[in-house]
Amino acid sequence: MYFSNDEHRFRDDGGPVIDLEGKVVGIVNNQINETFLPSSILHKCLNSWRKLKCVPRAHLGMTFTSIKLLDPICIERIRRKHNIASGIIVEQVSKESNAEKLGIRKGDIIERFNGEYISSTTELEKMLLDIGGDQFDQAKVLNAEIGVRIQIFCATKLCRRVRNLTVIVSDCGENIIEG
Repeated sequence: MYFSNDEHRFRDDGGPVIDLEGKVVGIVNNQINETFLPSSILHKCLNSWRKLKCVPRAHLGMTFTSIKLLDPICIERIRRKHNIASGIIVEQVSKESNAEKLGIRKGDIIERFNGEYISSTTELEKMLLDIGGDQFDQAKVLNAEIGVRIQIFCATKLCRRVRNLTVIVSDCGENIIEG
């Protein structure tokens, strides 16, 4: 359930999302494409801020949507045609990013991230925050480059490949430059 902060406005800024037991499970930010932020991510960010005085996060240079958010017919088609049950679909690749240089394109599917299967953007976000926090905790440096290992299903070539992607750890928001 979502509670708006202003009943008179057609579109508002967002607010808390409450489950059926009355617990806050996240927030909605209507300023950014009606983004839902789960409470688990909020807690990670707050804990990082308390411990490190910043929220370092690995930036991939891509945006995604989860396969499980597609309609059931599309999910079944992907499963049967490509033997993919879960993963995240690349929606955007930032122009001149390391991801673009590796040949990652819109429509490709990320199946594994650092060896772990991934099925949602929430899982990915937790991993990115963990990587950023660990790197900053050890090196005490932002804007450092580190490598992550991703397994990609290439939509145009219909093949899987594993690549090492260099990412930047930063506490700034990630900007995706359209190409």
